[in-house]
Amino acid sequence: MAEPQARATEPAEGRGAFGGSIGPRTLVGLVENTAPWLFGPEAPEAPYVAILRGGAELAAGSEPTPAERTDYFALCLAAHFASAATFVPTDVDTKIRRALWQDARGSDELPRMRELALGLAGWDPEPVSARVVASAEAGPVSGHDGERLAVLAGGWVASGASELEEAIDTELWREARAFTATAGAPGAELELLRLASVLTHNAGDLMQGLAGAPHARFADLARSGRERYGGAFARAAALYRALLAADGHRNYPLRRVRALRRDRSLLLPLAPFLDDWGERIARSPLLDSSERAEVVAALVDGCRKLPGQTAYYRALAGIERALPRGLDAPELAAHLSAATRRALRGAELRRLVAVKRESFEASLAKRARHLSLSSLGWVDTEARLLASPSRATCTGNCDRSCAALGRADTRAYQSRSRAHFSGRSTPIAAPKSNVDCATMSAIE
Repeated sequence: MAEPQARATEPAEGRGAFGGSIGPRTLVGLVENTAPWLFGPEAPEAPYVAILRGGAELAAGSEPTPAERTDYFALCLAAHFASAATFVPTDVDTKIRRALWQDARGSDELPRMRELALGLAGWDPEPVSARVVASAEAGPVSGHDGERLAVLAGGWVASGASELEEAIDTELWREARAFTATAGAPGAELELLRLASVLTHNAGDLMQGLAGAPHARFADLARSGRERYGGAFARAAALYRALLAADGHRNYPLRRVRALRRDRSLLLPLAPFLDDWGERIARSPLLDSSERAEVVAALVDGCRKLPGQTAYYRALAGIERALPRGLDAPELAAHLSAATRRALRGAELRRLVAVKRESFEASLAKRARHLSLSSLGWVDTEARLLASPSRATCTGNCDRSCAALGRADTRAYQSRSRAHFSGRSTPIAAPKSNVDCATMSAIE
């Protein structure tokens, strides 16, 4: 399928065209390359789209004025927001998290920059992301919230503005509320894992925004945040490390498949839950056979290069189910290299692709439930247990598993469980201190 015709634009600027940074027209062009639907007739009515469409009018120059730097800050915010969950994100995150804030210190532009940063809360990521997790308790939660936290933190470090600090605190409590409520909902283990992935990455983004200025209230929530925000971020990180970390890569193998950038419907969801996405790739009228084969080849390459990941096997399983002859379809084989065809016949790949979606997700949910009950001590932000009525749970000492096994046995059991969940052949050494489940929530 032919690529859509690009809009007629002026030539991109030279390197470092805007005060030593990427030129505005070049930046807009990068976004159009990875999210072209934002520039077509059916583009959403969104603030970041409007900023992008006007971004090319910002003049490049070696010495921009303070006001022009703030306009550039707005453009970088829009570019990063629009591309962060696409296959080729723009590389301006350090500018919006630190550099442009630091450049504005002592100027009259900081209030306008703070207004722009605070306004990010009203930007809707749905048109540019397939990784938004719905929460009835707290509203949608996504990695875009982490990007916003990093921007707010950068502004807070540069200006000390209390409204930015309050905005960070409000967002962290909102995400913690979503996670804690989902942890207590029966049958919501897969949504809990999605939230665990988002919250862990968001805590990391916040650390990037705080760079060099750690805050006792916000820093290192994923590793030492058991006492902050109800422990939600530490508990999320424990789940993430045990069950999801191998799929937390940046999907470089898929970046080379230009056809995947064609439409929002082809955006990648949260890993490892890619069965639906694989089926969509197999059936999408936006892709022809050669492009589908290119996706398959990239997934197979990723399976080889990224040991331990499971998401690409799930995508291949979706393609296998959706095509009449599965991965052996002649229309795919005609466009695949001999090496890829050989890899697709491999016993290990075939074994993993043959796992039914229902079995994969049920197993993952069981492991998440088991880990949460045996080693995370789900306690809500009011120190009140938030769990289903059917669970015998911990009220300050240990949960049902702890009561049955005893603390010493439970610590060894937790160690064995983590080794099993992470695929390690040698169990992790059990903690030696005499602590209860809630205290152990973030131990790796």
